[in-house]
Amino acid sequence: MTEQETTKMVEKMVGKLKKITASSIAKRNYRKALDAITAASFILEEYNQFYVDEELEGFVKDISSKMVKPSFGKEDADQNTILYYDSFGFDVRALALVYMHALAELGYKVVYITKIESKDSQPELHEAVKNGDVIWRYVSYDNREQEVKDIAAIFNEFKPSKAFVYTTPDDAAALSVFYAFEGITERFKINLTDHAFWLGHDSFDYNLEFRNHGACISHKYRQIPEYKEIIMPFYPYHRSRPFQGLPFDGEGKKIIFSGGSLYKTLGDTENRFYVIVDRLLAKHEDLMFIYAGAGDDSELKKLSAKHQGKVYHIQERSDLFELMEHATVYLNTFPTVGGLMMQFAVDAHKVPLTLKNMECYDDNRELLIDQERVEYDDVESLLEEADKLLTDEAYRAQRGEELQTALITPEQFKNELQNALVNHRTSYKVNIVDTDTTGFRKQYIIRFSDKIFRQVIASGNKKTLIPHFPKLFIQKTYNKIVKKEKLN
Repeated sequence: MTEQETTKMVEKMVGKLKKITASSIAKRNYRKALDAITAASFILEEYNQFYVDEELEGFVKDISSKMVKPSFGKEDADQNTILYYDSFGFDVRALALVYMHALAELGYKVVYITKIESKDSQPELHEAVKNGDVIWRYVSYDNREQEVKDIAAIFNEFKPSKAFVYTTPDDAAALSVFYAFEGITERFKINLTDHAFWLGHDSFDYNLEFRNHGACISHKYRQIPEYKEIIMPFYPYHRSRPFQGLPFDGEGKKIIFSGGSLYKTLGDTENRFYVIVDRLLAKHEDLMFIYAGAGDDSELKKLSAKHQGKVYHIQERSDLFELMEHATVYLNTFPTVGGLMMQFAVDAHKVPLTLKNMECYDDNRELLIDQERVEYDDVESLLEEADKLLTDEAYRAQRGEELQTALITPEQFKNELQNALVNHRTSYKVNIVDTDTTGFRKQYIIRFSDKIFRQVIASGNKKTLIPHFPKLFIQKTYNKIVKKEKLN
């Protein structure tokens, strides 16, 4: 499919969803409207050719004004209560655990809201805040109209003076609530998805960016004022746990490890991530490769067929840090770099070998302090360093130790977060420069597939859309049963 064909297909589908939204709002069918907005936003995130859609934002604000009625004013807000809304609902992965741990340590009363499916699947998060004052609340995503009501009710019950909006890019229901509390609760956006489209660019008072590159995108492409931008780096939270073992006998073996969503290894016309692994496995007889993560594993299967018994694909697991400790080196994903995995590697004293994406290098910067120490301009220079790390144990240990200054510490994070909450700044300077993301966005349009429509629209929690997209729902069911299609 050409780029023009993809663009036309996306515009047609998003346009249809917008018409459904407008019609549904006019009929006060807010559930269907929210479902359509959510679907359109997810498609635009996957497409990622622009960062804001004002028409979708207008729909969310319209629903917000009609559905959400704050029952308290700014003067009534509880100054020690912070609401933390998390639509991801992960346990260890991503940033909720890091922020929640710091808030508990700082002594705030925290009202944590996430999806009901995560209720009994966040043991690490509960452990990290066990000495804090945390109230747990859960909402269902099956009915987005009810979700809006439930989140708004929690706001009105606890009257938080501050709130964190930590959402997936398509969470129209939660953003409808956050829009409504403007001027009442001070709202902080945690911009995890700084590289892609997301809904709600005006639903917060301050934007917590983990790097300056995200601040530049937010300012240039999302039109977020510079005064709202706060740089807030993060660290890879973990606690010790039993190692679950290797998927093979590791005696006398060296291990190259990589992980994250597999899309991060796809979209490169030269397939360099897999070329690197292929060449290392061919050169080092005692080398094994482990990849942890979900997604399109077609390239991994090719690699496995070529190097039988040396390539292992596993799913994400709770002892990720311990697995990293057992690796010899870590190979970062390419063409999309994995930030948290890079940090885990450094924390485990492993060198995260990182190939620069020269077409959009700025998009991968500032994930570590002095990150250039682990970056390489081309495949050959990276392979040369990998060979040295794999064969020289003393050098490998030295490099791992030197990199410990590349991470912010948990204590520093806690203090910087308090500074951000009270003074709306941290010790990290916001440096806005002109940023061109054309090359980076091009990868998204190359990867885009119409199966996204089946995944996003024909989902169990968007049944209101069945009358408008019956073929998608039927096709998804057929493909799942007959073709065994898996949509991650």
